[in-house]
Amino acid sequence: MKRFLTLIAAATALGLAAFAYAAVPEDQAGAARPSPAEQPSMPSDPATPGVAPMDPSATAQSSTSASQSTRLAAIVPEGMSAQEACAGFRTVEQCAATLHASQNLNIPFEDLKSRVTGGTKLGAAIHQLKPDANVKAEVRKAEEQARSDTRVPQG
Repeated sequence: MKRFLTLIAAATALGLAAFAYAAVPEDQAGAARPSPAEQPSMPSDPATPGVAPMDPSATAQSSTSASQSTRLAAIVPEGMSAQEACAGFRTVEQCAATLHASQNLNIPFEDLKSRVTGGTKLGAAIHQLKPDANVKAEVRKAEEQARSDTRVPQG
């Protein structure tokens, strides 16, 4: 029974790692994906000294953040990376909502970001910078766009 559970766990980890590997864009950061032969193999015994077991959840998280970064790069102000834009926000979704609100309302991103990262809610920050805007509708729209950007693709 113990061997069966170990086999199931290993097969699941291998499947998740393969899924995450397939989800990474080929030319991410200008480097081509290494062939499977060049990939380090997973140790058969997780207790093997000196060899760290592969963490499939970390691999999935890194590919997820890479795809989120790619989607956010389309709306980040010119001359700024997605990582720079999102620095200081509590979540990627909060950053994405602020980026969308800035773009939708033609509010300078830096002004909106400084207020939101300073503790002001997005709606209040929008009202301060653009008092004539329909704040509830604009926040709802920006948050929906952000959820769409940060949603993990199902496949």
